[in-house]
Amino acid sequence: MTGRQRVRAAFEHREPDRTPIFEKLIKRPHVAAILGRPCVLNDWPATMERLDAGDWEGMVEQTARDIVDLAQTLGMDMVRIRINQPRDAPRPKRVGERAWQEGEVISELLDTGWVRQRSLAPPDTRSEEELARDTEAWAEESPPSDPDPTEYAVMRRTRELMAERGLDLGLSACMYTMAVATLSRIQLEWLHTRPALMRRFYRRCADNAIAEMRRVLELKPDLMGLGGDLACDHGPLISPATYREFIMPEPRRQADFAHQCGCFATNASDGDIRPLLDDFLIGAGVDGLEEIDYVAGMRIGQLKQRYGDRITFIGNLDIRFLLTRGTPEQCRQHTFEILEEGKGSGGHLLMSSNCIHEDVKLENFLACLEAYRDYFGLS
Repeated sequence: MTGRQRVRAAFEHREPDRTPIFEKLIKRPHVAAILGRPCVLNDWPATMERLDAGDWEGMVEQTARDIVDLAQTLGMDMVRIRINQPRDAPRPKRVGERAWQEGEVISELLDTGWVRQRSLAPPDTRSEEELARDTEAWAEESPPSDPDPTEYAVMRRTRELMAERGLDLGLSACMYTMAVATLSRIQLEWLHTRPALMRRFYRRCADNAIAEMRRVLELKPDLMGLGGDLACDHGPLISPATYREFIMPEPRRQADFAHQCGCFATNASDGDIRPLLDDFLIGAGVDGLEEIDYVAGMRIGQLKQRYGDRITFIGNLDIRFLLTRGTPEQCRQHTFEILEEGKGSGGHLLMSSNCIHEDVKLENFLACLEAYRDYFGLS
């Protein structure tokens, strides 16, 4: 099977020749270490340096090559579709050793690997009533109808390179617009004090995602990733009733659109979302669940017992403790455990619980990949 065939078989609950493997984000500095050369993919300073120098074409070409080289090197079955900086966007200007300014925003790379942003604009002094009126006006607008055609240049070039190399990999497009964790305090209060406004707010968020889904169809994606963070280790940040009333109808609309276009749809959130699962998966009409948070108590074996005939699960490798503090051997055994619990009638893609971030030990991630190859006799 090709990677794409393997992914589609898993979502159709047909038994693939092996469990597909996917990693939607491998962060700096791991990409360069794996490929053994400087990279632009997921390396924010390298991207800023290219754009600051006016080398937009070089940024596009290098990022696409990084994506394909990384997928080939690691044996991935799917890659993630991503938006790139449009050609005519304002060039960033270096304002510090690891800081760039774009318009009124200064972004700085911290020692932790995260990028901190600081706005030069005056503080927002709008009253709650003014914020509500502005939110209402935004919610009633239609999504922009004139996107920049160069924002998917990296992925167009990625598809060309895949074709040149004879690679048939699945494509995952992420449209995470239904978040709760990133709402402001006032917006969280509005779920109770201004429910009609928040219903319109979430409907507009979903409209934005559907507009983006239409634009990405030219790339022929297999998977549309929906949802957004709404839970922590202690459970959801909102009640099941609140999720059902305000949010669930919107991923349902998005999933229906994805299905009309021949794509599968997933819902994504890390944390413990077990109290929401029926609505998050079945009510939302999706085909899969992403970011299955091992440490928060989300275990692939239990999930497959409950939903295995209808839902495909992506993830479950522990990137909070085992891959950051454990030994390579512990990570090997953990990988075997996840593969065993996830096997049977498709329904599982091996991936981390979120991403391979800066604190993951590279040797532990590589041990997981080696264990995967050993499990299926690929070494």
